[in-house]
Amino acid sequence: MQRALVRIAVLLTLMLALVAGQSVWAAPPADPALATAREKLEANRSVLDAVEASLGVDGLRAPDLDELRSRLDPVRREMQARSEMLGPRATDVKTRLDELGPVPAAGAAPEDPNVTADRERLKVLSTDIDALVKQNRALAARADQLSDRISTRRRELFTGQLFERSISIVDPSLWGTGMAAVRSALRSMSLLVSDSYGYARQRQDTLTLIAIGAGMALIVGLIVFLGRLLRRRLSSHAPADGERMPRLRASREAVKTAVFESLVGPLAALAAVNFASGFEVVPARVEEILRGLMVAIFIYALGRAVARAVLAPSQPWRRLPPLSDTAAATIFRFFSWSVTTLAIGSFVNALNRALFTPVALTVLVSGIIVIFISAFTALMLVRIGRIAEEEEARDTALAESGGTPSGNLDLNGAPWIRTLLWLIIAVLVASLVAGYVSFAVFVASRMLVAAVVLSALYIIYALIDAFFGEGLSAETHRARVFSKTLGLRPKSLEVIATLVSGLLKLCLFIVALLLMAGSWGTSSADIQETVERVTFGIHIGNTTITLWNVVYAVTLLIIGVLLARGLQKWMATKLLPGTGIEASLQTSISTIIGYVGTIIAIMVAAGEIGLNLQNIALVAGALSVGIGFGLQSIISNFVSGLILLTERPIRVGDTINVKGEEGYVRRISVRSTEIETFERATVIVPNSDLITGMVKNWTHSNTTGRVIVAVNIAYDADVEEVRDILVACACDHPQVLQTPPPRVFITKFADTGIVFELRCVVANVDYSLTVKSDLHFSILRRFRKHDIVMTSQPWAALSRAPADLVPPHVDADPEPPAVEAKPSTPVKGGGSISDSTG
Repeated sequence: MQRALVRIAVLLTLMLALVAGQSVWAAPPADPALATAREKLEANRSVLDAVEASLGVDGLRAPDLDELRSRLDPVRREMQARSEMLGPRATDVKTRLDELGPVPAAGAAPEDPNVTADRERLKVLSTDIDALVKQNRALAARADQLSDRISTRRRELFTGQLFERSISIVDPSLWGTGMAAVRSALRSMSLLVSDSYGYARQRQDTLTLIAIGAGMALIVGLIVFLGRLLRRRLSSHAPADGERMPRLRASREAVKTAVFESLVGPLAALAAVNFASGFEVVPARVEEILRGLMVAIFIYALGRAVARAVLAPSQPWRRLPPLSDTAAATIFRFFSWSVTTLAIGSFVNALNRALFTPVALTVLVSGIIVIFISAFTALMLVRIGRIAEEEEARDTALAESGGTPSGNLDLNGAPWIRTLLWLIIAVLVASLVAGYVSFAVFVASRMLVAAVVLSALYIIYALIDAFFGEGLSAETHRARVFSKTLGLRPKSLEVIATLVSGLLKLCLFIVALLLMAGSWGTSSADIQETVERVTFGIHIGNTTITLWNVVYAVTLLIIGVLLARGLQKWMATKLLPGTGIEASLQTSISTIIGYVGTIIAIMVAAGEIGLNLQNIALVAGALSVGIGFGLQSIISNFVSGLILLTERPIRVGDTINVKGEEGYVRRISVRSTEIETFERATVIVPNSDLITGMVKNWTHSNTTGRVIVAVNIAYDADVEEVRDILVACACDHPQVLQTPPPRVFITKFADTGIVFELRCVVANVDYSLTVKSDLHFSILRRFRKHDIVMTSQPWAALSRAPADLVPPHVDADPEPPAVEAKPSTPVKGGGSISDSTG
């Protein structure tokens, strides 16, 4: 019995092994790419678990959050790449399954076993890919949530530090505690110096330390000397005549000044510190102080370099803005003092952190920095106001005496800049008094940072504008050389240069905005949390609209509209005029681009407050009744305006007659068209009237027009001589076309004489009245010379004179043969008129 049980167990084991072997053999082979993706997915999950656990810890600082961000961002990028890889794989597998078709129905002919095996393998592969896609999507959503949590913690930390209320600057206890902290800091500094010297003496002897100090001084002196020598060699000399340099040369000199003066000092300091650190004689706390010193040197060098590059206080021949020497020197002096104050404050705060001084000393130092920066800014504004008054009085006196004004920039212009600076000073003073010292320091330092960024933007903008505007204009030698090298016409090169210049300026503005926005916090949403603390969101369905959303949407709308208008103006004045396109088509293109940009700005702003396309469609459906009734004419004019801009039956500059109003088309918008009459009155015509009504366009196909001059001659005059005189008067006028030639007709026999008509074609219909007047003068003068008498024509003349009044020598045919005009060069635009002017 026992043996039977053993045999049964062995048999069952063999059967199970056989079934397992068959299962293993039948299973499709694993995809290596999917296996690797699954392993990396698990690794990503582990990283997300660690980041989430770290976020649960209280007391995280900004560096800790930055470190978590640096660990999370690669994972997010990896999951994005995995999603882009798995998506096409899933689509490909489903396509192959569709090609194989479904499983044959019962009773159908059996299919190829290979097809069945492929279908099963692809089904398993599709299931695995779908599972990986779902897991990856879930982890990506989790990573996005963790990123939002990090951003929220960072904003909370930044806002908490920014709006943390400390002691008021006018509180006497702050000054007393600060003075006591100064004495404590001096003692700590003395101990740090002695400890650092002992630390260095343990590693090097005294002679080596002296050599290291001499080497640092030598490195600094050598870099400064080489920088000044190179700057002097690469700089251009002042013009001999004392005039200002061309803008392109001045821009290049400004760039050289900014680069050299902003790099020499920081490079010298960095090289000296690295030289000393190589001997391992600098303790960790001293290294922290040296890093603060290098930051201070960089702030000082960059601020002064950019200000000197723009203002050129001692080199007026290369100054970019048209400022007087006094104004430029004043602005440079006070701005340099402000930058120096900020650099000193930055170093002192770094020193306080290394020495672990009391908080009261840091608050006091920060308050003093803000006081000095505010005072320097206020003094600069007062001094600039006085200089503006003096220069205005001087220019007025020169103008009254017949002299030439200086041509300097009007310092009274753009008063909102001075108003904004005074407002910032008031905010700084109020913040110091209220105890928000951190906020005051933040605003003061970012004001200087914004000034430096805008100054650098002005330099590079001037360089781009001068190089592509002046350097590559069609008339310059450089443009001719470039055009021959590239095989382009100078005019085409100028258009390309204008386009490239516009793109570079746009990129420049974007970079400047990013730099200034980045300097106002760790991200663009740092201030959002503060605003949302004092506002309550309005819930509309699933959308929450806060004050920040509205402000941000309005800001985006204003910026978008301004960019659209700027792009429209740039294309209308810079790009399109150089393309050779017809002026009216240029206007249509620039107008359409302006409207498209405005629509995009509106859509972006609407999306910011939660109005997506679906919500907009619902609103449009709700307003459809109103559009059908109350807004019908507005929609009709809008559609008609689009038709006018695209089909262009009426163009800007055309001379038209609509509803009895005749004049020039000055502007075509999507609602109406402005017509300037010959009396210089502006008539605004709805676009629907121009599309649905009858409009006479004098210059639609060309600018030529016909002039008819009627004269009444006595019956005793020689009609052949009259005809010759009339034709000669027309042929002698420069505006009259010779092809087709002028013609003279006898139109009727009136009671008082024979009615002649001179018909001719002028090159420009706008000058038809002038030509007609000139012909009247010429005809009258020549008739008097040949004693030809003109009679008055009654208002209601007969269609034919009585038979007894018709002289026998007058031909009864009222259309005499034409007199050939003298040959002349045809005027452009006259070829579309028929050869017969009758």
